[in-house]
Amino acid sequence: MLQNSFGVQVSYASVDRGDGSDPRPSARDVLSALRVLAGVRDATAAWGDRTEAVLVIPLTDGGTLLTLTDEDAIATTLTVDALREAFVDAGLNLWIDAGTPSPSGVEGFEEFEAEFDESDGIGDDEDAEEFGDLLPELFEPTPVRVAAFSHRGPAVARILAEANRTAVEHAESGVWSLQRFRSSEPTSGWVSAKAELPVIEVNRTDDGDGWIEVTAASGTVPFWPDAERDTQPVLDLDTISVAETAEVYRRLLAEGDGSRDELVEIAASTHLDVEGAHRALVAEALGGIVGSDERRGAFLAAFGIPADLIARAFDDAEQTGRRFEPVGWAAAVWNTLIAGVGELAPLTRRDTFWQRLTGAIRRRPVLGLAIAAGELSAGLWAASRLRGLGRGLGVLAVIDAIGGIAVWVARLRRR
Repeated sequence: MLQNSFGVQVSYASVDRGDGSDPRPSARDVLSALRVLAGVRDATAAWGDRTEAVLVIPLTDGGTLLTLTDEDAIATTLTVDALREAFVDAGLNLWIDAGTPSPSGVEGFEEFEAEFDESDGIGDDEDAEEFGDLLPELFEPTPVRVAAFSHRGPAVARILAEANRTAVEHAESGVWSLQRFRSSEPTSGWVSAKAELPVIEVNRTDDGDGWIEVTAASGTVPFWPDAERDTQPVLDLDTISVAETAEVYRRLLAEGDGSRDELVEIAASTHLDVEGAHRALVAEALGGIVGSDERRGAFLAAFGIPADLIARAFDDAEQTGRRFEPVGWAAAVWNTLIAGVGELAPLTRRDTFWQRLTGAIRRRPVLGLAIAAGELSAGLWAASRLRGLGRGLGVLAVIDAIGGIAVWVARLRRR
C-alpha cells in the first residue's frame, strides 16, 4: 500500500514554442529530468502545421504534481509554478489550469495583454467585418457518415430517412440491426421502446475523424477511440522498480479520462464487456488495441454486435441491405402500416407468440382479408343492434376493419 493517500485528477496541459516548432522532444526532456508521472498525446504524429502539443499531467487536490523519488516512490512536492519555470528555462510555454494564471517568461505577453485591454478584442471595423464574413463558414455543419447499431426494426429506418431527409440503408444480423446514412445535423438515438437499446452510433467525417455515441438507459455518452491512441508515458514503466508505483502510473494514464467509469455505468443497463471496450480506448503503448479500425471494431464487438454486421457497416463500396428513401411523412406512415407491426417491433421480441402470429397472418393476405371482413360484419351488427358502449365499440370496429381491408388490398396489389 502507498504510505500517503491523496486525491488526484488528470489535467490536459498544452505546451508550445515561440517559433512554432515541435515542442514535444524538449517537453519530454523536462518532464523526464523532473521524473514527473506524465504523458504526451499524439507523441509520434507528424507535427505539420500544429502550434501546440498536449500533455497529460496528474495533479493532486493541493495543486502539486506526482513525481518519483530516487527509490521510485511517489512524491508530491513539485509545484506547478516550478514546473512552468523549468519549461520557460527550456524555451517552452506551458499552459496548465493550476498555479500562476499566466505563464511567466512568455516574451511579449504583458504587451499583448495591455494592447488587448485597450481594444474591443476584435480590432478595427475592417477586421470585425472580415470576422463576420467568416462566421457562416466557421459554423457550417460538417456532413458525417453514420452507422447506427441497435435492436431497432426497419420502421426506424423509414423514420430516420424522413427526419434526416436522406437515404437510409438497413441490415440485420441476429437481434442486431444497422442503419447507415449521411447527415449534417446532430442525430439522436431515437427509440420507441427500451428493448431497442442500446443505440451505438459511429460518426465518421470525410477527412478521417470519427467518434462513437452510445445511448443507453443512463443517457448518451460520446467516446473517441483514437483520442488516446498515440499517448505515450514520459517515463519507461519497465524501469520503475516499485511495481505498485508503475501500476499507479499506468492507471493514471489509462483511466484518467474517466471513460472506464462511463462504460461501467452503461454496463449496468445493457450487456457490455467493459474491459474489452476499455482496451479500445486505452493508448496502444499502455496495452490498448493497435490500429484505428481494430479499436473501433473491438469497441463495437464488446456490446455483442456480430462481426459480419460490423464489417458491412464500414464497407462503403457496397449497399447494405434494404434502402429507404425520403418520400414524405404521409407516404412513410402508409408504408409502415402496409409493412405491419412486425417492422416496428424490437428485434429482441420477434420470437414472441404475438409476433409469430401476426407474421403468419401477414404472409397470408387472403386470410388477413377474411379476418378484416369478419371484423367489419361484427362491427356493423354491434353498431346497429346494441346501445351505449356496445354501439361505440361496434363503430370503432367498423373503422378499424375498413382500414385493415385497405391495408390488405394494398399488400395484395404490391405482391
